[in-house]
Amino acid sequence: MARKSTPTYTIEFPLNIPLWQQHRLEKKFKIARHVYNSCLGEALKRHKRVKMDKKYRALLREPKSKERDKSLLNIRLSYVFTEYGLHNFVKSVQYKFKENIGSFEAQKLATRAFQAVEKLHFGKAKKVYFKSSFDTISVENKSNTTGLRYADGNILWGDKPTKKHPNPKNWLCMSVIPKVNDEYAHLALIDKTKYVRILKREVRGKVRFFIQLIQEGYPPTKRNRKVSNDESKRVGIDIGPSTIAISGEEAVQFHELAPNCEVDKRKLRCIQRAMDRSKRATNPNNFKEDGTIKKGHLEWNYSNRYKKLRKDRKEWYRKIAVERKMSHEKLANDILALGSDIRVETMRFQSLQKRTKATTKNKKNGKVNHKKRFGKSIAHHAPAMLLTIIDRKLGYQGRSIKKIDTYATKASQFNHITGEYNKKQLSERWNNFGELRIQRDLYSAFLIGNTNETLSSVDVNLCNARWDHFVELHHKENARLKQSNSKRLRWFVA
Repeated sequence: MARKSTPTYTIEFPLNIPLWQQHRLEKKFKIARHVYNSCLGEALKRHKRVKMDKKYRALLREPKSKERDKSLLNIRLSYVFTEYGLHNFVKSVQYKFKENIGSFEAQKLATRAFQAVEKLHFGKAKKVYFKSSFDTISVENKSNTTGLRYADGNILWGDKPTKKHPNPKNWLCMSVIPKVNDEYAHLALIDKTKYVRILKREVRGKVRFFIQLIQEGYPPTKRNRKVSNDESKRVGIDIGPSTIAISGEEAVQFHELAPNCEVDKRKLRCIQRAMDRSKRATNPNNFKEDGTIKKGHLEWNYSNRYKKLRKDRKEWYRKIAVERKMSHEKLANDILALGSDIRVETMRFQSLQKRTKATTKNKKNGKVNHKKRFGKSIAHHAPAMLLTIIDRKLGYQGRSIKKIDTYATKASQFNHITGEYNKKQLSERWNNFGELRIQRDLYSAFLIGNTNETLSSVDVNLCNARWDHFVELHHKENARLKQSNSKRLRWFVA
């Protein structure tokens, strides 16, 4: 019988350690990168052997069935293309570095390598990448008993000092010191630690190390955070590539996702062009006459200016990622304060990233329209990340996001007063109910929040009961949006 996993949460601390400990950590991370790349290379070999099997390729062309899936699984097992097969492979690799990397830590690295190749195998990724010396990497354990572990306020890693070896070269004892006024951290440290993860990051051009403790249980509740545990309070969400509409019993809101994470496109273009010029100047033999890169294995030389620009670009992206995550965490808390019955349409943001297949022309000037869709907008605003954060926070209450049937409900087309479905262009931002005009996204969020328990259709009676209150809250939000400093938000109510 499978062991049921207990609830977990993560808390992170920076490591303020002397230089000699940083050097030992650098050595361990270098070995971890070598172990990961070895596992990745072996997993790729096994993946290719499976794909080259004639019987396997023939089965892929057959209609999907349980018997077919079982046959495909048996072929993968015959080539030992499994997670535990890679665990067996990593034993010999880890044995060479057993003084610095434990068996559990090596197994976790092997698991991550297998998961990367597994995505490639099943068509969920186009390519896998080996870790270079410039890439960040993390090391984690599977338990808190041996190897990398947390005990008595310290992170321990390596062989303990003994009388025979009072100062082993692989031993690390690093203090975890939370801030005195950080009540949340002190409460979190009381819980049992399941395992430890250590990370290496480059912050403002300097290498820093951070520790993450994966704690058992639920995170402590902050005093200033408002959380609604009332499951009777519904909250409908209509999320787009860059905005989110929220409809609850207490508030109707329309927000831009991560508004402070707007990309300075001009600055990014300048950095990338400078990097490209530098790379071409230092590697002229790697390019063809037409400017394209030659095929095959190439050796690249990078100037000091190129390396500086690459660090600037990396730091620029890091700051945006941190700001975006903080913005999403705050917005998720605001949404959860409205209710714990969160409902949202089933969305596939990957489909919105793809270019359109059909070629269309502009009706006004006759020019061919761009095939680009919402790839950049999704990359900058990360709507799927917000839903993941909300679902994680709901998980602490033993709940999850309720995803309605998008194609059955058709919230963007439905009119609950007439009961009719009318398709609309993306440029149409308003729904007309006689003299009453309701913003399209807010109305969709209202309908999503008032779906039935099967999540397959809109509950018209519930909509009628809450309609007047929704209209009142809608008009207040509409007035606020018209006075907003954001051009994007004003466009949605223009």
